[in-house]
Amino acid sequence: MIGIGFCTKTSDQNKYNIDIMPLPGQENNSWGYHGDDGYLFCSGSGESYGPSYTIGDTIGCYLNFKNRIAFYTKNGINLGIACHLPDDLEEGSLYPCVGFRSQGGFIEANFGDRDFEYSVMTNKDISNHFNNQFVKTESCCSAIEYQEKIYFIKGECEEALLDLINKLTESLKKNKNNTIDLIYRGKIYFIIGKYEEALEDLTKLLEIEQDNIVALSYRGEIYYMMKRYNDSIADLKKLLKIVPHDAWANETSKLIEDS
Repeated sequence: MIGIGFCTKTSDQNKYNIDIMPLPGQENNSWGYHGDDGYLFCSGSGESYGPSYTIGDTIGCYLNFKNRIAFYTKNGINLGIACHLPDDLEEGSLYPCVGFRSQGGFIEANFGDRDFEYSVMTNKDISNHFNNQFVKTESCCSAIEYQEKIYFIKGECEEALLDLINKLTESLKKNKNNTIDLIYRGKIYFIIGKYEEALEDLTKLLEIEQDNIVALSYRGEIYYMMKRYNDSIADLKKLLKIVPHDAWANETSKLIEDS
């Protein structure tokens, strides 16, 4: 059994028996996504959240203190909002937590010393898309600047991302159909957890470019997070017609069919 999450304190050091040692989410002030049944546990209470996971899977846990939400990913796929953080929790009061019950087994944990798989994927796809489409114009040069800033800014630097949103918004006032500005603003909204705003920009973009693979991918993911499965599968099917071997889209489609 594996549990991945976060807590406000370390586990009870007096519990030496592995069979009774609690997994994340089974103690007060702890939260955890469990691999055996896909349940999310919060301070001892559990409910169905996502698919089960096991050997070979990569699970990510992400916290957004601005919007007070937590979500998980499985093999790079965003599984949607897991829970809302209590208002009295401060950012520095939580600790990453991994629970593991298996004799002779082992897991590999990344607490931030390496790039996270999900962060790398979300930055790489948009970079590849625009590297193939850029031409030397003033607007594209601005977009290159945004691209570099988005890639290097970490989640805790939200003020810098909000500043980029303001600049993109001003640009869109001059040209509301600027597809580059729309995709970047939509992506930033997605990064900071403003999913409704991201959905609006991505939908606007797809009205202009119906086969934009970045917009289809991100909108399909947002629909999945919102549990709007029919809308999500529609975007993914269209995406797979354009790029039939897209691993993320194929895997996400399987998750939706099992939901």
